[in-house]
Parts: sequence; C-alpha cells; structure tokens
Amino acid sequence: MEIDEATKTLNKEKERVPQELVPTVETLITIVRAVEGPETSPQDRQGVIESTENLSTTLAAISDPRTPPELRRELTSIVKQVASALETVNGPQGAAEERSMSLLVVKRTTSTLDLIRNPRTPQDLRAHMIAIVKDTTYAAERSQDGTQASSAEKKFSNSLLADSSSQDIMHDKGTPQREQEKIAKITRQVSALLRKISDPGTSQDERSRLTKELDEKTSRMKDQQEQSASAQKRPEESLGKAAAFCTSAIFESISESSLARALDKLLPAQWETEGVKDFWKAEEKSDDTLDVLAQLRNDEHTHGPFEVIPLITELAELVPHNRLFGSLGASALSCEQTAAYLDEDGVTVGTWLTKAGE
Repeated sequence: MEIDEATKTLNKEKERVPQELVPTVETLITIVRAVEGPETSPQDRQGVIESTENLSTTLAAISDPRTPPELRRELTSIVKQVASALETVNGPQGAAEERSMSLLVVKRTTSTLDLIRNPRTPQDLRAHMIAIVKDTTYAAERSQDGTQASSAEKKFSNSLLADSSSQDIMHDKGTPQREQEKIAKITRQVSALLRKISDPGTSQDERSRLTKELDEKTSRMKDQQEQSASAQKRPEESLGKAAAFCTSAIFESISESSLARALDKLLPAQWETEGVKDFWKAEEKSDDTLDVLAQLRNDEHTHGPFEVIPLITELAELVPHNRLFGSLGASALSCEQTAAYLDEDGVTVGTWLTKAGE
C-alpha cells in the first residue's frame, strides 16, 4: 500500500518537474518498486519509502514558481545526488547490514529537506544544511565502493552514522533554533571530512591524516548532539511508550547480527527455530511489555511479547552512553527516560544515566 502510494506521488511529480529531472524521478520509481518483494527487510523498505517521500515534497517545491531560483537549483542538485546514492546503496552489491545502515543515513539526511525548503529557516543554517546533505550523501554512496582502507572502515561508518544522527536532531521539532545552529556548524565540519576521506582522489597519507581529524571532530559533534537534544522541552512519556521508541530506534541503528546475539536468550521459541532476519520495531503494550515486530529468515512477518526490563538492559549493553546520541539521534532521549523510570525501581540500565567508566 505504501509502495503504491509512493509510486503514485512520484508519477504525479514527474508530470510537473522540469524536463532535466524526469529521468531522476523515473529512477526513484524503479528504486521504490525494487523493494516491493518479501525478500526486502521491513527496515530497508521503510528507509526507501521515507526517503522518496521526502524527495517527493522536494520535487513539488522545485515545481513551485514561488520557490526562489537559487534554492530551486540547490534542491535540484540534491535530488539528483540523493537518487544516485539511493540507487547505489540499494543495489545488489555489498553486505545487507551495510546497505541497511546506508539507507538509514540517506533517510535521516533527506528528512532535513523540509527545513532547507522552509522560508523561515535562517540563511546561514540553510547553507550549512545544504552542504551537510550533499557531503553526507556523497560519502554514503562512496562508502559502498571499498574506497576505505579496512582499518578505517569502522571509524568512518560510525562517523557517518553519527553525522546522520545530527540531522535527525536538527530535524526534530523540539530542538531550539540556536541548538540547530550549533549542531549544524560542527556537523558541517564532520560531513566535509567524510566527503574528503571517501573521495577516490584523496591519497592514502592524506586519508590517514583526515581520519584522525575526523575522530576528534566526531567526538565534539557527539557532545553537541547530547547538549542540543537535551535542550528540548519534551512531554514526559509513559515507561512503555519511552521503551518502545527507544527500542525501535536501536533496532533501526544497530546491525541485525549484533541484535541477534544480544537478544538470543529472549526470543520466542518459533523465532529461535527460524532465526530473525530483521528486528523491525517495538510497540507499547504496557509498562512491563512491548510487542516486538520482526521478519524471520523465512521472510515471515511476525510479532511477539518481550518484557521491558530484560530487553532494555540487553540493548543498553549494545549502545553505551557514549554512543547513544551518535547512534540514535533524538530518540536517545526516550532511552534516557526509560532508564530513569527503571532506575526508580532499582534497575540499572547500562551507562545510560551516567558517563562513569567511559
């Protein structure tokens, strides 16, 4: 249903966009149709659908005569680049987990397009965000071609994910504008480094030097992410709701193999027999129990109850405090809220409420 809707919207935009964008829209339609089959994980399908929805509203802005010409040119360039990146990262090459992570990066990156289009967005902030989108998309696409030396791949991948988390925090409606501006400045520095490192023309010596700088800038960016996200005034969620948001964000951001190892002892018997292909998301049942949706290795879609305390404490071991905001973006606040509730009951949730030992 979502795929049909996304395709219908893109076909409608294809009739209105400038001629130079018609092939790009056709590429996007092909990409959406490619994730229709049962072999595509729900997470990957959702990533493609949400990315193309974000691009569809951008295409509408490009076709709108009220959009300033300079902004229209920038948006046109971004749509072409994102479509190319989506086509590459959703291709058959590369490991499934790398593809899922790249799709998450693209999805988060395209989510900021509504801020870029918004006439109320300050010009400096818009300029930062345009640069971040272009650099991040370039790096996500190039990360599929093996440009990185193997020793630097993990650091690069972690910085790329953290870069996308900044965009998630910037896009979050609760983030104050002054915090958006602070996080945009440091994230632009990180995205520029990611682009240079992933450029095939960068020498190995230069890449090594830039990787050290990337580590330092990424660390600064993560500190800013926590500060900017924590400046939000959020309504207090129930334990069940906070735990569901937190769990869903971790399912989206952490590799399936890591999740499978961490949750092995918590699986329902049927899941254990088949094996899990994709932990998709969690929904609130009560403050004690979440309904977890998953796809098994035989491509069956299923769901089952998981107790909040053992589930959350296992997940907290996977994502310690120093990775929380860099991996999950604004959803990290729900994890901290969950930990605060459980702490009141005497349950310690990893390092989520403390930086001790990091």
